Amino acid sequence: MHVMFLFASTGSGHFKAAGYVRDALLKQNRETIVSMADVLNLCDFPVKSFILNRFKQLISKCPSVYRFLYRLTENNAWFNRVAAIFFSGSIQLLKERCVAEKVQVLVCTHPLALLFASRLNREMKESCPVTMGIITDYQIHRFWLYPYIDLYCVPNKEMKEELMILGWHHDKVRVTGVPCPLDLSSAGEEATTAPFWLLSGGGWGLGNLEATTRCLLKKHKHCNLLVVTGENRSLYLRLKALEEKNPGRLKVMGTIPHLFNTMKNALAVLTKPGGLTVTEAMILKKPLILLKPLPGAEEKNLKYLVKHNAAIPYHSFMEKPEIINFWQDYHSIHQATTARSDSSCLIAQWILEEGSR
Repeated sequence: MHVMFLFASTGSGHFKAAGYVRDALLKQNRETIVSMADVLNLCDFPVKSFILNRFKQLISKCPSVYRFLYRLTENNAWFNRVAAIFFSGSIQLLKERCVAEKVQVLVCTHPLALLFASRLNREMKESCPVTMGIITDYQIHRFWLYPYIDLYCVPNKEMKEELMILGWHHDKVRVTGVPCPLDLSSAGEEATTAPFWLLSGGGWGLGNLEATTRCLLKKHKHCNLLVVTGENRSLYLRLKALEEKNPGRLKVMGTIPHLFNTMKNALAVLTKPGGLTVTEAMILKKPLILLKPLPGAEEKNLKYLVKHNAAIPYHSFMEKPEIINFWQDYHSIHQATTARSDSSCLIAQWILEEGSR
């Protein structure tokens, strides 16, 4: 069986989600052929750098504009038509690759990947691979939903009910949770530093990390901070200068290959509410403090997690920082019901079931 994972490199989370399920798939059946494809690399012109640069600029410099566009695409019928025309050549390349490599299951972890899969299924009909979408946000946006997608993996029962109202069949939508790592042991690599709070701005280091770092250093003299800036080079350099002024209290790093392992040793996790990062923190039952979200999906994630008592917003933490000392009493049980530790295995099992039919 050949399973292709299709993602888009707008941040690191969608690639990580695909990787977690791939690992679970190979653990269950090592004979499975697995390939990974970035839809932005299927284009025969430099669309990847163009889209990523414009996306970063919009989301960091013009959040109100991005929020408007996000809400505008809540009904994505017009976007579907326009994007299908724009990416028609790329979709044709995907079709040729699926046929040549005899792909049997196409697993998508990004909305744009689902657009490609939907158009592919519409065109290839019976000869198309099984198409599956893995939704990595905790509340739905219609941008994730396309016709001709055979199966959907969703994080919670509320989302499944919403998809059924919109016309999906019960047996075509499963509550699997957001993908997470297979290594769920609570002990990370042997700690060589003092206890710390972990601050993360995602793969691109977006959000208000610098202001948050300065505020915590000033108001919480007892805490040590590990700040992960991702690919944000300018932020990294600014915080490195701040690190020199706070020896022993502040450590700044760029990209950490296995952030989940570092998270295991953290006393608390302060992060923007991206789907993968918050899932990892909840699986570990870490105190989860949500920083200012990026407009769109992260705003919905924040509302959902706070509503379900699986996380608290940053302003609540600043008002009552001692809450992390009592986290196990008030929030861990809710994290356990919000994020599933067997998510990747459940998704992999469903892939094997559908691919063998």
